[in-house]
Amino acid sequence: METFGIIKKLPCALIFVYMSALCETSAFSSLSIGDIEPSMNNSTGIAFTDSLILKNHNTAAWTGLANTSFSVSTSFYSHKLSVDGGEDSSYDRFTFEEMSLAMPFGNRNFLGLSYYPSSIVDMTNVTVTEAQVPESFEDTTLRTLKTRKGSVSNASLMYGKGIKDFSFSLGPKFLFGNYEISRRYKYTSYVEGTDIVDWEKHFERKETTQIFHVLMGGGMLYRSRFGLDAGAVFSFPLSTYANKISSFNRTTSYGTVTEVISENEGDYDPADWPFEFGAGLSYKVNKLLLSYDFSAKLFDGVDTGIDETEMKNYTKNTFGLSFDPRNRKYDPYYKRMVYSGYLTFEKRPYDYNGDPVYDISGTLGLNFPFNSDRTNIELRFGYTRSGSKENNGMQCDTFRIAVGFTGSDRWRLRTKRYDD
Repeated sequence: METFGIIKKLPCALIFVYMSALCETSAFSSLSIGDIEPSMNNSTGIAFTDSLILKNHNTAAWTGLANTSFSVSTSFYSHKLSVDGGEDSSYDRFTFEEMSLAMPFGNRNFLGLSYYPSSIVDMTNVTVTEAQVPESFEDTTLRTLKTRKGSVSNASLMYGKGIKDFSFSLGPKFLFGNYEISRRYKYTSYVEGTDIVDWEKHFERKETTQIFHVLMGGGMLYRSRFGLDAGAVFSFPLSTYANKISSFNRTTSYGTVTEVISENEGDYDPADWPFEFGAGLSYKVNKLLLSYDFSAKLFDGVDTGIDETEMKNYTKNTFGLSFDPRNRKYDPYYKRMVYSGYLTFEKRPYDYNGDPVYDISGTLGLNFPFNSDRTNIELRFGYTRSGSKENNGMQCDTFRIAVGFTGSDRWRLRTKRYDD
């Protein structure tokens, strides 16, 4: 009967993944190729076993589920970009960020699905002044417009099993998406000694990379009887594929192609993806939960195929403190809420202006019980400072409001809770 029940749920799960893949994931990264990690989703979770505190970064924790559960989150971002010696700019965005579905069966088994964007970028650079073209036969200047757009998404299938105080999860991860770099060149020649335009020509070089990587990922979790829990996650590539499409055109001033100068398409064999891993600890003292997560992606020496930027190793350290006063279902509402705070230090996987790029983030979270079961709504407020004008030549300050919804009827919590 349990097997039949799982089969009935699979069509719904496939529809869920299809809808997730169609979600709008346009976002901004002011520094090179994007965040690579869903930056500003800053919280701990590798060593957590309770869905009411936050979303679990470690799917091994899903072995504690009793009924089918899902989660979805969305965020509003307000950015302010400051450039050393230049003008500031501000902009806002709204995006869906993460969707997960877990279907438990048998004795602490589950099948799970998740989707989230792992690297997203949408940025435009334009030279402010015209640069003199060296050794030009006439008085010729050049202005350049560079546009980077693209997203890489992560869809995962997971199976998990719990045995006594240990839980494990394992399954394939599919990394797919495309990335486009477009450079538009404007050459202008002036009549010698005047500001009169003699002739003007426009060229555009475009390079699009399409990737599809298959990775293997998983996690493990140990629940100590003394309140100290430990967890670990990992993923590594099984196969990688990239296809590059490049073209060079002559265009009008409006970007309309008038002449195709060259066009090429073919596989890009060196494209690869790094080994990723993370570890976490959490310790419960009375109503307080202390936590720490470390995660890394070994980009050093890896050619992702989606940008000419030299990649460096990525690291992230997150410290968390949660106050969980919950005891009984019928306590006052404020005693059934969970209050959380996080501090994150993140090193991005590239240098900018010759120096590493660091993010510092602070996040405050409030978790509201939605009904008498385990469904909850989480509200988070966060601030992130990316880079610095002193070291990188520009700085991005981001304010974020995030809303997450988790639908879960029952979780196997420690027996001391909800004993009424």
